[in-house]
Amino acid sequence: MAAAAPPLCAWLVAAGAHADCGADEHHRQQHRQTQCFDAGSGATFGLDRRPLGARRRGSARSGMAMSVALQPERVIVEKKRPDVKQRRVVVTGMGVVTPLGHDPDVFYNNLLDGHSGISEIETFDCSKFPTRIAGEIKSFSTEGWVVPKLSKRMDKFMLYLITAGKKALENGGLTEEVRNDLDKTRCGVLIGSAMGGMKVFNDAIEALRVSYRKMNPFCVPFATTNMGSAILAMDLGWMGPNYSISTACATSNFCILNAANHIRRGEADVMLCGGSDAPLIPIGM
Repeated sequence: MAAAAPPLCAWLVAAGAHADCGADEHHRQQHRQTQCFDAGSGATFGLDRRPLGARRRGSARSGMAMSVALQPERVIVEKKRPDVKQRRVVVTGMGVVTPLGHDPDVFYNNLLDGHSGISEIETFDCSKFPTRIAGEIKSFSTEGWVVPKLSKRMDKFMLYLITAGKKALENGGLTEEVRNDLDKTRCGVLIGSAMGGMKVFNDAIEALRVSYRKMNPFCVPFATTNMGSAILAMDLGWMGPNYSISTACATSNFCILNAANHIRRGEADVMLCGGSDAPLIPIGM
């Protein structure tokens, strides 16, 4: 018999084997032992020391043993991912807002020359803090990059993000005329933040001490880590992948990696990616 038999066939073979064993007992009574085994059916009969009549009377209950053979075998099917030819990914433009400069070339040259972006904090009075130095961004302006109405409400991490993002588009030659020809459903923004809008949220808590009417109504959405990426996508009209990743100091690296994977897998054609943070406030120290 074949090694893998259907359940019904297994039952018939097992029943036949049981009948054959009963017939042979009449010719071999001197041994009083019978052993029959069917390897492929899943039904097994072992040593039987009962008299022939008792064995026949008990044959009506043999269906209890057959129930194991009637159960269909489970078949595990492995689902394989279809082979997708991955596309090459290239960096077409860069934009930075840093303590070492707001232009990629200036920033890179200052790094090569060994200049330090660490200086004394000027944003607030830190004389009572044990640490009074940090990598503070000075002489920063959003003019020409962010709408003045929004720049007054947004946290600095969002202002840095939008400014650097638009600079990257300009550096890559993606002017407004060129962007109008792009399929905006295939363009995404993936810019993360480790801390989000700390100052906006801190200011809301301080205002709440006076009255809830003093709170900025945008304090909650502007404090979330993904809001900067969302605002930039809405400003550009891009409707592709849009979210943020928060993994402490590795945030930008993960965002760049995931953005590249979106292009490799054919889910997007253009991705604006990176990271932004502005934790230099008393609570951040």
